[in-house]
Amino acid sequence: MTTLQRVLAVAEGDWVEDRLIKGGGDGVPAGAVVPTGFDRVVRVLHPAGDGRTWAQVAADEGRVMHPLAQWCGIYPAFTGTGRSSDVDPEEGSMPPRVQRAVLDHCVATGPVFYAVWDGFGFWDSPHGGPTMRGRGGYRLFTGPKAVLTTWPGMAPPWRQSANLVWPSDRSWCIATDIDWDSTLVAGSPTLAGALLGDQRLEAVEVAYEDDLSWLGDRVNPTPSWLVR
Repeated sequence: MTTLQRVLAVAEGDWVEDRLIKGGGDGVPAGAVVPTGFDRVVRVLHPAGDGRTWAQVAADEGRVMHPLAQWCGIYPAFTGTGRSSDVDPEEGSMPPRVQRAVLDHCVATGPVFYAVWDGFGFWDSPHGGPTMRGRGGYRLFTGPKAVLTTWPGMAPPWRQSANLVWPSDRSWCIATDIDWDSTLVAGSPTLAGALLGDQRLEAVEVAYEDDLSWLGDRVNPTPSWLVR
């Protein structure tokens, strides 16, 4: 069992918020979720609930797979409510097998930091203790690099990954937004190349300015329930 410690000196995570793209424009750029300043950004797609890749789903549905594809664009049965069927990918949490593959390529010589959204409704002590800046606050932990789905003081009815992970040297950062069905990994060209070449992952490269909101898929049909 991985031993985690709560980090109360939450300013340790200020660098993440300081390096995010700010602004109230249309869409959500990748750089609003994962900190800027790294050489490359890779988008790792969470597998469909039935085990298919997004590319397989797109092919089955007669849709087009591309780096900015959105689940609502390639799977017409999606209703926009999140995990509306067993086919939908996990939202807000990176599946353990995806975590394992990603972390295999993320080098850390010591403990890493894990930030978990404070807004989840399953903390033993709601809003207990200081939280890291960003997205309404994150509880910050530190411990060995590992595949983690449980957190001290939290007992959700599902497996929950960290929303942000980074090493002490800040050489990479993993970001899983609470509403997204994909994870962003920012780091070096070597890291990006390793992720893109890992057959266990469905990964594509994106730019910081790329719109990864539902409206960012400009190739596939927009669902009737989603008004631009």
